[in-house]
Amino acid sequence: MTPRAASRLNFALSPKLQLLLLLLLVGSSRPERIDANDEEVDRFCYPAAHRNTRLSCECSNVSAAPWGMRALHIDCSYKDYKTEDLTELLPLYIDTLDLSWNKLNRAPSFNSDSLRLLNLMHNNISAIASSNFERVSSLRELYLGWNSIQQLEAQSFAGLPHLQVLNLAHNNLHSLPGQIFAPLLVLSTLELSWNRQLNQTNGQELYSSYGINPKLDTLRLDACNLSELKLPIDAPLRELSLRRNLFQRVPGQLPAALQRLDISENLLEKLLPQDAANLTQLRQLYVEDMPLLQGIAAHAFAPLRQVEEMSFQNSRQLSWLDGDVFVMENGYSVLPPLRILSFRGTLLRNFNVTLSPVFRKLTQLDLNGVPLYCDCQLAWLKDLAIQTNGRCLRPARVRGMLVSSVRDDEFSCERWPRWAYGLIILGLIGVCAAGVYLIVMGLRPHRGVTMRRKVGAGSPYARVTIEPNRQENLH
Repeated sequence: MTPRAASRLNFALSPKLQLLLLLLLVGSSRPERIDANDEEVDRFCYPAAHRNTRLSCECSNVSAAPWGMRALHIDCSYKDYKTEDLTELLPLYIDTLDLSWNKLNRAPSFNSDSLRLLNLMHNNISAIASSNFERVSSLRELYLGWNSIQQLEAQSFAGLPHLQVLNLAHNNLHSLPGQIFAPLLVLSTLELSWNRQLNQTNGQELYSSYGINPKLDTLRLDACNLSELKLPIDAPLRELSLRRNLFQRVPGQLPAALQRLDISENLLEKLLPQDAANLTQLRQLYVEDMPLLQGIAAHAFAPLRQVEEMSFQNSRQLSWLDGDVFVMENGYSVLPPLRILSFRGTLLRNFNVTLSPVFRKLTQLDLNGVPLYCDCQLAWLKDLAIQTNGRCLRPARVRGMLVSSVRDDEFSCERWPRWAYGLIILGLIGVCAAGVYLIVMGLRPHRGVTMRRKVGAGSPYARVTIEPNRQENLH
């Protein structure tokens, strides 16, 4: 376009038309609004700056218990929000707010009388300020896992008297302020797993040191580099997870009411009777993926009178299980209500027939990957009514076969051990060698025997004389 034509175009545009073009340009830079009816527009209600646009969260109305009252669930996950993008005042009737997988650099401070669940997982939060959540006092569940939290102020959870679930897993907590959980009067589940430097709490009694609710139901301390743990024996704790720590023995001071214990991936070498002495109410025991566990001693499970499920899966060094593991030291046997038992991936080769009463009550027995020696001592395992998936490693004639597929006459035992047969063969070889030697020596002439033969004129042994040739004698 020539300068002359451009000047004509500018002259042709009236001031009103120029103002209209300016408004269109400004409107195009704003977020795209939702093209929907009034009912659908309510689905995009938060935050206020992006209300009813593609950048807003998705809101959904549900009926909340117990009388079917209105409740609002807001999903703000995967929006790349920062803390300053959010408004403190939340919509009315909000019940759940999901802000996971965003870019929050600090924990937002919200204001709501109805919010019950707040999910702040998978963000970049590094610290929790004092009284950060005091204006959401109705909160029941708070999820702060998978952040970078290094510091908790002493009053971080003040103003949350109704909080029941607190998740601080997968952070970078080194230590906890004293009485940090004291404001949480009805806390029932506490998750502190995968804070690898939390071993600074070793030697401290957790409940009294950090103000944990004495009626806590579930405590998870996986992968915290703990080597010792002290909990009140009279606490009504029902579930405790200590997976992937540095325990060399099951902690002695555990609540007697415990019903589920996970001690997997620790450094125990042997299970002894004292490890379960206080766990008379235990129903589930998990001792999986143990790198050093080699055996289970006699009477080790005698105190577990209520146990229903046990798993030793992938404890690859476990090679022996005492036949009296469920028998008390006085010889009295009380069969627990055990229903599920797993030795999958262990090195156990045989099971004593004294375990038969316990195994016959099982509804699930997993022996997959166990190198079984299918001899006469294991014949009773074939008669179980359940499928164990156990396969024979020896003898060679049944190698790779399922125990349930092996014929009864194949479960045989050698009367003598293999080394005895070797000794017998070596002895026979020695006897044969000695016999041959004696025979040879018997046929050999004795040293005192001399051969006497008559030597005649025609004998080749007669004296040979050489007479001189008479013809040569000139005289």
